[in-house]
Amino acid sequence: MKTAKALLASSLIAAALLTGCADSKKNSEIKVGDVTIDLDDVKKEFSQNKEFLKNYLYETPKPINAMSVEVPGGNIVVEHSGDEKSGLALRYKVFADSEDTLKQVDEHIESVSEVKENVLMIKLVEAESGEDLESWLKKNIPDCRVEYDTYITVPEYVTDYRTKCGVGNISFTELSGSFTADVSAGNITFSDTEITGPSVIKCNVGNIQMNGNTYKAKTDISAETGNIVFCLPLNGSDGADISVKADTGNIQLTGIKNYEVKSEEKKKNSHSLSIEVENCNIDFAVKTGKIKIDKE
Repeated sequence: MKTAKALLASSLIAAALLTGCADSKKNSEIKVGDVTIDLDDVKKEFSQNKEFLKNYLYETPKPINAMSVEVPGGNIVVEHSGDEKSGLALRYKVFADSEDTLKQVDEHIESVSEVKENVLMIKLVEAESGEDLESWLKKNIPDCRVEYDTYITVPEYVTDYRTKCGVGNISFTELSGSFTADVSAGNITFSDTEITGPSVIKCNVGNIQMNGNTYKAKTDISAETGNIVFCLPLNGSDGADISVKADTGNIQLTGIKNYEVKSEEKKKNSHSLSIEVENCNIDFAVKTGKIKIDKE
């Protein structure tokens, strides 16, 4: 398993981003799985904080071909392990108003895995009861906050990646398969990755970057409020129908090569563009914003 220094630095979201998310709704709550997160709690200041690190290994026999993880706040990074085990380096920072509370929270944090229908489900739970960790903390130690950096490694035969994050970032690098990446407030990055199965990549508030990827299957990419940087499919892409949409924000096309414009429509605030490149059909659309094409 790779060292913890490969973890993303903890950075939940800039204050402006969080404020924009809260102001755009009648309240500041977002839902992650069965847990409701109040963004006002995310921004709350505490007088004490301390960082902890725990490492886990999970047996991952070959019938398992998918992994799933949900994190209420923090970052998710997924890479290959290089062997037949999955691993989690869990770095987390606890915020509270006393040293005793920091230690108490740490004692209750645990990670377990469960295999269900060939899916390795990685969960954060309360150490003794096995209850969902965020739910337990809200009921038993409500005056605290925990930010999680989850660095996950899986065998190469795992080719279905299902990730969800409340407030934070998700990153995939040099992987191949089908992807679900869902962030309520934060950023999503794909780099040097091959999308070979149906994939959904979406962000409510934040930005998406698709850098140097190969597309061989239907891919839906969307941001409700935020910008999308999309590098055109690399050589070797084939037969993918790709949708790239932003409700409010801009889409920037990079990696420009010869492509065929099938249709384009510009209005006062909206812009749509359909192209064909590397035997892939790509539909771009923004409701309020622009589609920008980098010059060669």
